[in-house]
Amino acid sequence: MAKQTTQGEATGGRQRLRDAIIQKVRGAGTGPPEAPPPRRRRKPAERRESLWDQRIALFGPRLRDMAMFCRQLSTLLDVGVPLLRCLKVLSSRTQHPRLKRVVREVADEVERGNRFSAALAQHPRIFSPLFVNVVRVGETGGILETSVRRLTEILESKASIRRRVRAASAYPVAVLTVAAAVVVLILVFAIPKFQEIYKQMNAELRGPIQWISQASEFLRNYYWLVILIAVALLGVFYLFRRSATGKRVLDFLRLQLPGAAAITVQVAIARTTRTLGSLLAAGIPLLEALQITAESSENTQVADALFRARDAVENGGKLEDQLRREARVFPPIVVDMIAIGEEAGALDVVLLKLANTYDEEVDATLRSLTAVIEPVLIVLLGLLVIFLALSVLLPYFELVQNLE
Repeated sequence: MAKQTTQGEATGGRQRLRDAIIQKVRGAGTGPPEAPPPRRRRKPAERRESLWDQRIALFGPRLRDMAMFCRQLSTLLDVGVPLLRCLKVLSSRTQHPRLKRVVREVADEVERGNRFSAALAQHPRIFSPLFVNVVRVGETGGILETSVRRLTEILESKASIRRRVRAASAYPVAVLTVAAAVVVLILVFAIPKFQEIYKQMNAELRGPIQWISQASEFLRNYYWLVILIAVALLGVFYLFRRSATGKRVLDFLRLQLPGAAAITVQVAIARTTRTLGSLLAAGIPLLEALQITAESSENTQVADALFRARDAVENGGKLEDQLRREARVFPPIVVDMIAIGEEAGALDVVLLKLANTYDEEVDATLRSLTAVIEPVLIVLLGLLVIFLALSVLLPYFELVQNLE
């Protein structure tokens, strides 16, 4: 028994000695070992906006950017994500720098307890009256998901029409630009060579070649003035187009010019019926829907017609009667369909059917215009080339014949 006690004490002594050595090595002394100091976490580096992002941020988001934002918001709301969470997610996922910043500010306003529509209304340059009013009606009626879905359809339809119109006009613009560049190169580099030849032969320049030679000399001697005049004209046109008077004048001309009137009316009808029908389907009253549609219209002539229609309905008149007075904007077939929709109590359904029909008509008209414009441009370019060639080479042929 005494021997077992002695062995236990020896074992305990060796264990205590081992613990003391370990503590000494760790530098912990006689107390318990100290926990290592917590590592300081580095803050994630904030993403700096590139020069390109800063340049984009100077301009507002495009229509397709707003349509994409609205589509993402509608998707998140449909799956049950709370509004504040949706806005915070989209503020980090949106690509456009300015829109991202504005969405973040809207999320902060909603988090403080403000209404979503009121937060959107604080940024009128980003969110149009159409956007704000549709959201406001959805909040009031408790159908925000449905309202945002309707708004998405409106914005995507507008973006689609605008994209198709620009695609149809891209070809003639590109051809005319190349033609202008070729003419400038001929005047600057080719014509001086022929001028030198005629000068050596003491040939008298008259007719078209004389005009072309004078244009070449003016362009080579006063190129800076030509550039200055071109930039000034573009600047004046840009400012005129953005002014209220200029926009009204250009919209009036679009409805009067034979080539542009048809496509202008079709695009206006497609946009107007889509917007008005979607608003009515979302539960917005007719008067308010007409007001929102007029405010969101991109054509001032169409907007004025819709405002007059709203005033007539507010004073007890019928929408059909007032639209028949606006035959320049609303064709008779459109007014007849609207009258049928009013009588049947399905105005929203009829308007959306009209929108789909006119979307197809816009596509057909753009295809036909493109098919007509292509050969016309080819013929015009051919005539231009023939004129320049004959004007420059005919005097040369005459000189050669005289020498023979």
